[in-house]
Amino acid sequence: MKRNLILALLALALTIPAFAQKGCPECKEKERKAAQMKMMKMKRATFTQNLKLSEEESEKFWPLYEQYNDEINSVIEKQHSMMSKFHEKDLLSIDEESALMIIKQNSIAEKELAEIKIRYYEKFLEVLPAQKVAKLIKEEKQIMHKIRKRDRQEAKPKEQIQKKLQLLQAKLLKMLLQQVISE
Repeated sequence: MKRNLILALLALALTIPAFAQKGCPECKEKERKAAQMKMMKMKRATFTQNLKLSEEESEKFWPLYEQYNDEINSVIEKQHSMMSKFHEKDLLSIDEESALMIIKQNSIAEKELAEIKIRYYEKFLEVLPAQKVAKLIKEEKQIMHKIRKRDRQEAKPKEQIQKKLQLLQAKLLKMLLQQVISE
């Protein structure tokens, strides 16, 4: 009986990290949408303040910007979806054809992003003066830089937690094995 309990605990110890690493897809989707909404609020506040948009400019600009943002996010999501199929370590071991496919799809996505930007910059120029569109481009780059920096900082604690979890798993596994051996 005691041995069965130890084996059950051992099996549980081996599965905990798998659950901790993956997370639920619905949770990730909710987190992604929440992050997009948070980013849009931040952009609205920053752009309205720093671009000094008038009421009339805001009424014309924001619907266009939201369309622009949706199109950009759609392409980026496709890129992430494609790349998430391959883990970083797998990229060095995939076949030539798959690697070329990744390169081609990434190039297509980057071209789409550039085309979207060009198309919308022209639309923005119809409702805003060129100085404000130039400022918009600069502000957007700064926001993205801040987000990437924040994401890197947030990733460090997650990595530390993952390492601690692995160490705890190893200790638990060692203790359980010692119990089984001593019986």
